[in-house]
Amino acid sequence: MIPGFVRVSVTGEQCERFLNLCRGRDMELRKIIRTGEKEFHVTLKVKDFWKISPLRRKTGVHIHILRKKGPVFWLLAANRHKLILAGLLAMICVLIFLSGRLWNIHIEGNIMNPTPELLKFLEKEGIHYGMSKKKIRCTSLGEAMRRKYPDITWVSAKLSGTQLIFEIREGTTPPEEQTEETFCSLFSEVEGTVEKIITRRGTPLVKKGDSVEKGQELVSGILNITDDSQQVVRYEYVHADADIYIRHNVSYYDIFSLDLKKKVPDGKARRFFFLQIGNLRLDLSPGVRKNEERLIREYPARVTENFILPVLAGTVTVQKYALQKETLTEQAAKKQAVQRFYNYEEKLIQKGVQISENNVKIEINYQDCVSRGTLNVIEKTGREAPTEKKAQPKERTPEDG
Repeated sequence: MIPGFVRVSVTGEQCERFLNLCRGRDMELRKIIRTGEKEFHVTLKVKDFWKISPLRRKTGVHIHILRKKGPVFWLLAANRHKLILAGLLAMICVLIFLSGRLWNIHIEGNIMNPTPELLKFLEKEGIHYGMSKKKIRCTSLGEAMRRKYPDITWVSAKLSGTQLIFEIREGTTPPEEQTEETFCSLFSEVEGTVEKIITRRGTPLVKKGDSVEKGQELVSGILNITDDSQQVVRYEYVHADADIYIRHNVSYYDIFSLDLKKKVPDGKARRFFFLQIGNLRLDLSPGVRKNEERLIREYPARVTENFILPVLAGTVTVQKYALQKETLTEQAAKKQAVQRFYNYEEKLIQKGVQISENNVKIEINYQDCVSRGTLNVIEKTGREAPTEKKAQPKERTPEDG
């Protein structure tokens, strides 16, 4: 069966008879429209169009093709335009080739390790733009990155389209899971007064309201096992676990100059274009000069969200500026000092520190704005450290009473 449809014009004295004969032979007629006293427009399937010649001669009507639709006609047209067909096939082949290559490396979550440094590491591992995706082993890359950078605690590498995406978590290496044989005590990291203590495991050595020194033992990892007469018969060692909150004072000091240098734009910003194909870059912008700000916008060529072609276009906006000295007024300086203090408090709160009171004063002299004082805070503490073992008590005998 040949797919497709033909829209024809039927004219003559016996148009209606022609249509009836077509229906009598189970031909499917669509969108029959009378356009004149002796003319009809009708749509036929291609397979039925080849069967109407005997009926046309029998009725003496004239058939004129108005429109053809279907893949068979598209192929026939393409055969007459071989260059267009060849170009289309070549483009499809190029897209298939490019889709099997790596054209973008995206790294997120890294703070301590700059992206350029990680890209150089990947290049040493044989990962580069334009390489075949079949040669990339995501699991091996993640393990190699963790070995090279100890402060990276977790790496996820995956291929998405023509992109290689790394998700990174940085920080200290998580402690190994504690076993039953390990034990420790909790010690204070600050000097202050115990605000609250909740002990889950271990022996608490302080209570609410007690004053503690920095480095003092707060919860012992030793449990005293006693008999009916409350005599210690042995010691057991555990991994101490508790929530300990200490109220203490934190000193605050901040200073900044009242004399500032403000950037004042000098003239109109200029925009330049650049084009990058692979590692080749054509940049029309001038070299970097003093007292200039540059804003770069990049527009990568994408076929789909994850299918990125090795073609990059963009603009470089260059703005010259002059440095103008400016002296803050007393009101503006105090406002800035308050904002800087709020930012400091926000950082403490993000660490879980509760601020109950602050005694910070702002002073203005001829050149500087100085903020100094103390904050009364409640902070969770409890540094783990090994517990010193004690000699087990001697067994009591009947002679000991």
